[in-house]
Formats: sequence, structure tokens, C-alpha cells
Amino acid sequence: MRNGDQDLQPYIGDWLTARVAEDPDALALHDLATGRRHSYQTFLERSQRIAGVLSHTYGVQPGDRVMVLAHNSIDLYEILFACWHIGAVYMPVNWRLAQPEVEGIVTDATPRVVIADTEFTGLKSAAALPVWWRASGENDPFEQAIKNAAPVETFFEATPDTLTTLLYTSGTTGEPKGVIGTWRMQAMAVQQAKQVLLGERTHTLTSAPMFHTAGLNSFSLPSFFYGGAVHIMRRWDPALALKCLSDPGMGITHTLGVPVQFQQMAALPEFESARFPTVDRAGVGAAPVTEDLLKTFQDKGLMLCNSYGMTEVFGVATLPPEKARNKLGSVGWPVTGSAVRIADETNTEVPAGTAGEIQIKSEGVTPGYWNNPDETAASRTKDGWYKTGDMGRMDEDGALYVVDRKKDMFISGGENVYPAEIENVLAGWPEVREAAVIGVPDDTWGEVGHAIIALSDATPFELEELQRRCAERLARFKVPKHLSFIDALPRSAQGKVLKTELRDRYAR
Repeated sequence: MRNGDQDLQPYIGDWLTARVAEDPDALALHDLATGRRHSYQTFLERSQRIAGVLSHTYGVQPGDRVMVLAHNSIDLYEILFACWHIGAVYMPVNWRLAQPEVEGIVTDATPRVVIADTEFTGLKSAAALPVWWRASGENDPFEQAIKNAAPVETFFEATPDTLTTLLYTSGTTGEPKGVIGTWRMQAMAVQQAKQVLLGERTHTLTSAPMFHTAGLNSFSLPSFFYGGAVHIMRRWDPALALKCLSDPGMGITHTLGVPVQFQQMAALPEFESARFPTVDRAGVGAAPVTEDLLKTFQDKGLMLCNSYGMTEVFGVATLPPEKARNKLGSVGWPVTGSAVRIADETNTEVPAGTAGEIQIKSEGVTPGYWNNPDETAASRTKDGWYKTGDMGRMDEDGALYVVDRKKDMFISGGENVYPAEIENVLAGWPEVREAAVIGVPDDTWGEVGHAIIALSDATPFELEELQRRCAERLARFKVPKHLSFIDALPRSAQGKVLKTELRDRYAR
């Protein structure tokens, strides 16, 4: 047992039963798409019945993966707690991915069962596994099975290192990596949630896709430990989000988004009269917030605050809203239980103000990547620091600034895009001799992909042709929005493509 495991134990286990004992009728879940509202009593009962279906109908055992391919819904949290109830691993998968991408994840993770929305029936990977379908209407097989299920009332006896989630994120090699989540990480996230004022009066608005750690964990999941309510949007809608945040009757206290979402809300005509009387924290992740955007919301009485985290670490740093103006561009200070340092290429800490790699030590760091010991080992220093691959600096006050993201990755509309994955697809085309992809600025999405291709004595093709063919293998947000042809890619003496030179040439 690690030092401090006793301190984590109160946060590990059957949160829902504890909340029902406190206030069974308190609102736990609100589905904005359907209007469904579930109390903690209903939340617990449905989760126990889903656990019964998984265990008795599909034979799910402790440690088995339960894959979910579905749009945002309150059902997803019920499925998650059902998995925890029987010691299974909750595994939501990005429904935006192309079929080959999903099939690769299935092959790697070998889930016991898939719970999927009926619109995804075309996925071969789902057809090869037992599937529990979700649909709308009276004959929904998901709801019918819950209605007839015998509940599992005994909660699995978990330890800090029991697996809770498996979230797949694209890797720098172009292959998705399964990030292992544990109760240790969940417990740390619950502890750290105190710093962002989560409690039993919390009302969280969640719009991020729940297959991402931001949509699943940030503000939302810890709210259930404290007895708060989570309001879930099926998909992003700036008008609906603005309405919810400015409605005193809903009482939204917490929300998280990417800068483009706040920009879209600010561009709406109704923003002029909007006020945010109940919002305590409006977090901005994935990219720095500009001074203009800060001022726009500050004039409405709401100070946006940056935060920094990733799938591999549930909590890293957060910036209190009252300090956002004086620390423009900062993502804040390390949260309780997280140590952050800036290191050089030898993994030696550098002085304040010096740029280097952001490295983290925390109980909230993943123990590793599923079936990938090499990547797991490469992500750690010899003395146990997690290597984020992000470049940053810390000022004299200890505030963290992210000065560059992972070497080649760019972020499009809040989604991480790794050029290697796109380049692997382009390399398979016979007319392509070599190809590189870089992120370039975009007014709507922050960044989008620009493909630079050297042809093998072939006739250049149009951007539309490239996009059509890429969309057959890649999620839409990964498909390049720009295309250029070049005689040969610039390379270093070691043969590496000089992407810095490509960015200088094409980024504008």
C-alpha cells in the first residue's frame, strides 16, 4: 500500500448510495435533449439495474471493458456507475472516428460488450461483438432491458489501483493509446474539486463530448461525490448554452469549454442582454483565452479562467478567476496533490522564466497505456515524473504558462489532432511520394490541418478529392482543410522533415 492510500479511501466506492442516504430526492442528472431529470435515488436504481444486465445478460466480470459508442446523455453516467458497481472498466469511444479507427481500438481493448446508439449499426466492429443497442421510442432495447433487470445491489470492493476507465487518445505515432484510469486518479480528482468550489449546491453544465476526459471528468464526475447536479447537452449549441448559463432558475454554477465556444456565445444577438448571476467557474481549456474574450465576459460579470489538464492526468493546474486578468496567458497554479516542474532535455529542472517540458508528479497520473509498455516507459523519467511533451514556463509566482503544445500536435475545435495519423493515411496513396501535415490558424476552429504533398510524377488533385478520400479513414475533424504541393519536403541533415520551416512558409 502506498503512503497516503488511507487518505484516498473515503473517496473510493459507492458514491451514489452515500448520496441517497443524505438526500434521495436531490437532483442528480438533467438531460437537456430529452428533458429527463433523475434524482439520486433514480440514478442509483437505474445504475444497479444496468449493472444487472451487464453481469447477468452479457457476462461482464470485474476488469472487463464495457465499450460505449453513444452521444452525450444522462444514460452514459448511469452506465459508468453500473460498471463501477461490478468492477468493470468504462470505455467510451469517440463516435466521430472512422470505422477503421474504431475497429483498431476494439482489437486493442477487447471489450466484453458494446453499448451503442442505433445510428452506429454500420460499424463492423460492433457487429462482431455482443451489442446492447440504444434507441429512441417505446421499444428502446436499452430501456426494456433495464426495466426487466434484476439489480446488483452489492458494490464491488475496489482498491486505489482498481481500473475505472479506459479512454483512447491519439498518439504521436498516429496509433490510438488507451489511457488507463484508476480509483486513485478519481479520488485525486474529487479532492482537487474542492479548489474549484464543487459541492452539494453545484449545478454543472456539460457540453463537451463525454468520450473526452473534459466532458466526462471535469466538474461533472466529481459533482456526484458531493451531491451536485449535472446538466448534459447532447451536442454543442451556443444558443442553448447561453440560455442555460444566464437562467437564474437553472442555477448553473460550473461549466467548461474551449475558447471558440465562448466566442460563439458572445457573437449571438442575445448575448447583449445576457447576465450570469449564478456561475462561479467558467473554465476554458485546450487553448489560452485572449484578453478581448476575457474582457467581453468580464463586462457581463463573468471572469473566464484557464485550466490545464490531459487525459493522462485528471487535474494539473487551474487559474482562479479573480487572478485571470493579472496572469493573462497563464493556466494557473498546480492543484493540490500535483507537483509541476519545467525540465530541459536531460530532465533537469530549469529556473523560473525558462521554457522547457512540463513534467508532473501526482497520484492523479495514469499508471500507463493499455497493452503498451514501451509508451508507458517512455512517458516517465527515471525519478518518476510524467513527461507531458508540452512546452511551458513558470513565473516567479509559480504560475504555469503553456508556450507550445506537443511537438507536432494541433487542436481543432477542442480536438487533439496528431499529424502523424493523417500522414500515415496519405502515405498509402500511390501518387503521394511524401507528405506532411501542419496546423494552421483558423478563425472558427482555432487551427485546422494543412497537407503539404510531394507527388510521384502524378497530376495534382483538388482539395475536395483529398478530403473525400481522407474522410473514408479519418474523423472529420482530422481531415485537412488546406492543400499545397511541393517538389520535396525540407529535411534536416538527419532526414527529419523540418516542420518549423513548413509552418513559416504556410501558416499565414
